[in-house]
Amino acid sequence: MKQLIYNFRHITFGVYPIFALALTLSATGCHSGGNTGDKLPPAQNATPVNIAPDSLEHTDDAKLDSLLRAAATAKQDTNLAKLYYKIGDVYAENDFEKAKEYYIRLKNLSEKLNWSEGLYSYAAGFSIILVRQGLIDSAIIINRQALDLAKKEKNEEWTAFTNVQMGTSYFYKGWIETSLQSYIEALTFFEKINDKKTLESVYYEIGGIYQYLNNAEKTVYYEKKAVALDANDPFALFGLSLAYSDSSQYEKSNIYLQKTLNVCKQQNNRYIMAFAYALSGANALVSFDLAKAELYLNKALEISEKDGNKSALLKTLISLGKMEKMKGNYTQSEEYVRKALPLSVELNDKTEEKPCYMILAELSAIRKNYRENMQYWKKMDSLDIAKANETALRSAEEMSAKYETEKKEMKITALEKERQLVIWLSIAGGGVLLLALTTFILLWRWTVQKRRLAESRIKQFEQEKQLVATQAVLEGETRERSRLARDLHDGLGSMLTGVKLNLMELKKGVTLDFREVERFDKAVNLIDESIDEMRRVAHHLMPDSLSRFGLKPAVSDFCKNMPLVRFLYFGDESRLHPETEVMIYRCIYELVNNALKYAGAKKILVQILQRPDAVAFTVQDDGCGFDPSTVTEGSGLQNIRTRVAAFNGIINIDSKPGEGTEINVELRM
Repeated sequence: MKQLIYNFRHITFGVYPIFALALTLSATGCHSGGNTGDKLPPAQNATPVNIAPDSLEHTDDAKLDSLLRAAATAKQDTNLAKLYYKIGDVYAENDFEKAKEYYIRLKNLSEKLNWSEGLYSYAAGFSIILVRQGLIDSAIIINRQALDLAKKEKNEEWTAFTNVQMGTSYFYKGWIETSLQSYIEALTFFEKINDKKTLESVYYEIGGIYQYLNNAEKTVYYEKKAVALDANDPFALFGLSLAYSDSSQYEKSNIYLQKTLNVCKQQNNRYIMAFAYALSGANALVSFDLAKAELYLNKALEISEKDGNKSALLKTLISLGKMEKMKGNYTQSEEYVRKALPLSVELNDKTEEKPCYMILAELSAIRKNYRENMQYWKKMDSLDIAKANETALRSAEEMSAKYETEKKEMKITALEKERQLVIWLSIAGGGVLLLALTTFILLWRWTVQKRRLAESRIKQFEQEKQLVATQAVLEGETRERSRLARDLHDGLGSMLTGVKLNLMELKKGVTLDFREVERFDKAVNLIDESIDEMRRVAHHLMPDSLSRFGLKPAVSDFCKNMPLVRFLYFGDESRLHPETEVMIYRCIYELVNNALKYAGAKKILVQILQRPDAVAFTVQDDGCGFDPSTVTEGSGLQNIRTRVAAFNGIINIDSKPGEGTEINVELRM
């Protein structure tokens, strides 16, 4: 059974984009590379599954014929079930449908014999085929059934192993946190029994997940543990090299890259060798050692092209593009990037597609082709948006699935309690009628209370889910505002300033008549106005004073620009949590603008009161006012209510027609 870990590792991938891998598996029937980017490569060589101590190795067709003949005459017992598994395992390498047929035979016979070990083996083998075919949801369902059975039987070994399978399936689906949770649960058992071979594989996979999450410290920690258990595993050695590189520890990275290359040469592992040379070249670029970078990257290019290792080839081409740009060979740099770009699209690798556009944007800027430069920046922005949308969608799906699972488990628990109650009442039915009736009434009331409690908990979970979703949206909005403000200021602002400077330089060397000078000055003034407008838009998206100095200076600056607004601040002036400061600023901004646009206010008072345990703010105006009980709230006020609710705050609106409006908000720290 323990060898199943390594068969499943055959299709694990560390940290690759989910849908690209699903397509690869569906097309090839096994994992052959997928997308790497700066991530860990997948393990390709797997150890065959053995569910019996005397299991035979899968070597050739003669072995399959021998197994089929043995199964044809075997009795309907557990030995036949083991034969079914071995046959399915042989077919798993080249004929998925035949493999599934024999795994199903294993399942049916195991159910007939009431043999749990056979059911676990069926789930392990069948789910591997499903993952290879890209049917991740089906694999999760089968593994969930096996996990429930293992927990019910208190079988710690199969519970741990099935959690490993669940972790891999969840990662393919993009449910990263759930995947990590499954691996950690499995790790506890394998550490307890000190199964070093299995631990090495699980440490490698957990390190890959933390690398996907950009947690360099955790990645180094787990990859070091994997290497400590097997210093001749090229996957673990390269994983540690990559972890050190990601954490900018390039000297340590190069040490383990050299060890990786030595092991790869001993084992003739050209697959990892290509990645190791590519990373060595990338590390050399960081230290501006272009000669060494060219040497390593050319070796990586030769191996990856010869072996058809598209993932390593993509990484190598991008690094070569960077290297040639650093040398000043812009045409050669563009040729490498142009080769890498369609490859990144083919592998559905947005992580590596973005640096392709980045290099092309830099090359177009060097050539002063600013229109093309802006097009590449837009493509990079679209990639960021698409990636963020995919992440948000998977997170929402994961959250929804967890919620539905918890709700089903609560229902199952409630049904189990009701079943036990019916049995108890049947046993007590021969007692005294009055006592039985009294007991029944008491138990019925208890059941009703329990059901009401369960319903209230479900409602509470619903509310918590909505709050979490709202907070996620607000956090995403804040990050997006910050990014847009930064891109406007650093990107477009720099370009406009460059255009102005170029125009002024051009003016010095050209003789213009009065009319042309006047037109030229108007163009320069228009650029100045564009720069001012860009800065104004960037400031409203995310004020620089808010992130640098805090809430009070940011709100004070905003109010100073409004001649009708008066601002007062009371209490402690210490910094709040950044998300809280952004929320308060956006609410005040929205309320002041509403008072100016819709209420016709002549005077507006903004007050903030900060205490150690709470912060409150008020926006009061002398505008037209409204009746809160009859007027339908617009999207602006509803957005404010949503923001305040996401931070567990309280909002009160005091307004009457013709008497102005006062809005008070209080947040508990």
